[in-house]
Amino acid sequence: MTRRGPETERLVEWGWCALLVVAALGPALWRAGYVLRSDMVFVPHQPWKGTWLGLDGTVGRAVPADAIVSVLTHLVSGDVVQKLVLGGSLLLAGLAVRALVADCCLAGRLAATTLYVWNPWVEERLAIGQWGTVLGYALLPWVVVAARGLRRDRPGRGVPLLVLALAGCSACTPSAGLLAGATALAVVVTGRNGRATRAGVVVLTTLVVSLPWVLPSLLGGGLRAASGGQFQVFGARAESGLGTAASVFSLGGIWKAAAVPPERTSSAIVLLSLVVTCVAIAGAARWWSVTRDRTCLGLALLAAVSVVLALAAAVPGVAAALDSASVSVPALGFVRDSQRFLAPLALLLAVGTAWSVDWLWRRARVDGARILAGALVPLPALLLPTMAWGLHGDFRPVQYPAEWGTVARQLADRPQPDRATVVLPWHGSYRGFAWNGHHAVLDPADRFFPGPVLVDDRLYVGSHVVGSERALLGRVGDALAAPDPARRLRALGVRRILVEKGNGQPASAVPTGRIVHDGPQLRLVDLGTAASLPRSGPPTLPVLAVDAGWAVLVPACAALLVASRRGVSVRQRARPR
Repeated sequence: MTRRGPETERLVEWGWCALLVVAALGPALWRAGYVLRSDMVFVPHQPWKGTWLGLDGTVGRAVPADAIVSVLTHLVSGDVVQKLVLGGSLLLAGLAVRALVADCCLAGRLAATTLYVWNPWVEERLAIGQWGTVLGYALLPWVVVAARGLRRDRPGRGVPLLVLALAGCSACTPSAGLLAGATALAVVVTGRNGRATRAGVVVLTTLVVSLPWVLPSLLGGGLRAASGGQFQVFGARAESGLGTAASVFSLGGIWKAAAVPPERTSSAIVLLSLVVTCVAIAGAARWWSVTRDRTCLGLALLAAVSVVLALAAAVPGVAAALDSASVSVPALGFVRDSQRFLAPLALLLAVGTAWSVDWLWRRARVDGARILAGALVPLPALLLPTMAWGLHGDFRPVQYPAEWGTVARQLADRPQPDRATVVLPWHGSYRGFAWNGHHAVLDPADRFFPGPVLVDDRLYVGSHVVGSERALLGRVGDALAAPDPARRLRALGVRRILVEKGNGQPASAVPTGRIVHDGPQLRLVDLGTAASLPRSGPPTLPVLAVDAGWAVLVPACAALLVASRRGVSVRQRARPR
């Protein structure tokens, strides 16, 4: 038999990864329009606002991701940006994990790609629209590669790659940035020498690349701790009769019941997924026994911590204690959805699966060993069929009604950067539009319309209500409930009311004013002359200085990395043969 060359194997790996991406996203990749689900909101051209940099005092959960998206949507349409983000995230995840299993056979590498791209964690995060979390997850293998290079005394290449990987994760979401920093730290502290120095480099790098969201959070004002038992609401949940631990160990357990894949409610399916987990853990043990690569120890340690963190809120009394602590320390709210921190476990299981398949594949003298190894390659996808074709057809692109563009132009024609538009109904931040199939989606108004747009940020989860985190929004809610809401709103700096029809807002409960637009989807009401919005948020100059430094640092590290790779390539070609 002719032996496959490295180029052929690389083509097979790329082809398999591309096949998984196309199978997972389906028409969402090529049909025109926007997939609007839960937290995933893209608009045609996202106007620039200080909010995207955290300058208005809001919680910076999408800083600076929204700023990057805003810039990109002024270069290409927002639906193109969304397709690149969704497809690129899964493709990057599949290709990045290859760097950690390069010593395994082709079947092992393909198995690692399948598990890392196609698992319950990825499907559930996509189902609730957390594209930034998935993109940070896709970059995590490169964080490990960079930290491993730093641990092996390769600072010339390790540090620039570490900065790029950590900056990329931090730009996705703050939680992804924190998780990436913890992953790099776990990898370097398992080294034999210079642990303190390398750990210091990782901590300092993580802090520097996180400054675009850390600084506004530290200097900003107008924030308050969310109330309403957020840790109890967002804790991991049992998906089947096997319990919460079984769901978490098989990469599931999301808090939102509507996001749980139907097959995950079957104890048999979860049990089979646990078998895959056991096979992967056995493979991780083989990885350590064969290579003595301390990266295995670091990932295993972090995976164990991530499981404990995910299960903590399910322990009686722990969630209540965390809720009480978050009143004094609002920053704890960043870890309330602890199941999303299972990414290190997924990475360890992907690498472990590769080593198990590699062991089976190399036992060619044992009957059926290669058949079993081959069967393990697509098994994660076979156990999760609802992830196929755009989450079983749930990712159907839609178009915004033309009326939304009309209202956006009307607001842009009368710019008032210190006057706000309040969006009604004032009942949480999620909407169900008829033109989007009544799927729950984070209100697109803030990203679609120019100027300050205020949307109620309370979260309604079943019978629980997680309170507002911004003091101004609390005052707006009080004003809307007052006998003369228009006067109270004008005093707060609110000039306009935007009513999104079909979401339960009675016409009689809309503050009175001059109707600027009244169509089938939207009504825009001008309340008249209003006071200026109260100034909140951090000082502008320090934040802009940090963002400018971040924008220079990342391309500089990319240039250093390219130069170092070229230098290595030149030296290799110059060696005498």
